[in-house]
Amino acid sequence: MTISGGMGLSNTITTNAGQAVSGGQSLSFATGGATITIGDVEAADTPGSVGGVVGGQVGDNGGLNSDVATGFVDDDGLGVAFSTAVGSSTLSFTYVANDDVDTLGAINATGSNSLMSAGLTVPMGAYTVAVGVADSDTGESSSGASVSAAIGSGTLTVGYSQQTLKEAEKDTAAVFGFASASATKRSSTTAATEGDLTADGDTTVMGATYVMALDADTTISLGIQNAKDADSDSTSQFDASISRALGGGASVFLDIRSLNGDAATKGSAVAVGTSVSF
Repeated sequence: MTISGGMGLSNTITTNAGQAVSGGQSLSFATGGATITIGDVEAADTPGSVGGVVGGQVGDNGGLNSDVATGFVDDDGLGVAFSTAVGSSTLSFTYVANDDVDTLGAINATGSNSLMSAGLTVPMGAYTVAVGVADSDTGESSSGASVSAAIGSGTLTVGYSQQTLKEAEKDTAAVFGFASASATKRSSTTAATEGDLTADGDTTVMGATYVMALDADTTISLGIQNAKDADSDSTSQFDASISRALGGGASVFLDIRSLNGDAATKGSAVAVGTSVSF
């Protein structure tokens, strides 16, 4: 059995939140072709959703803000993830028992705190097909699929995802103009949700990526994605990324994202920096 954990550091000069530390809140146990991770795990709540190829400095901190609702209100927390080889296929399952905490806390605590996802990746000749589903006790669910194939000197992946999401939580106390213990209690039982939605419904995401290695250390990635939610908000997104490994777990990168359509903040974001993993 192999036991492992990890942390990552990143730095860029092109965003306000340019420094980041990731990892350190989970442990993985690998044995007999299977891997089990406990601690802070993330459910795959947008299966089949492809098109994003940039890192967190642009994706999370770039300042672009789409009005299209995608993904569950919360997709990670204290739980367990399992993956194993089944012949030439790969089966994965993630269960989050409490999305309010990362490493310590009650399991299945009062409230809508748990969710799960499952996925299967199957090679089919020249293609690789991945399918997945996810479900949350908030009442949200999703399903999707993607297909990958080697084209030219790179790999093309196309995917489709459908997510059934809930509208934003309403504050009962604010609606009735008073604040009391009973009002707070009623408000807390309202279903959780997606802050970009004004009505329950489906979000659809279609996208594609193309990843090509220029040499053993340099990779170029391109991605496009179109998304539409139950409010009829829609966006189109284009990503481009180039990274080069320097050795010793270090690399340099250039990420670019362009977002157009229904968005609180649209336009382009760029990040250049270094990343170190250990």
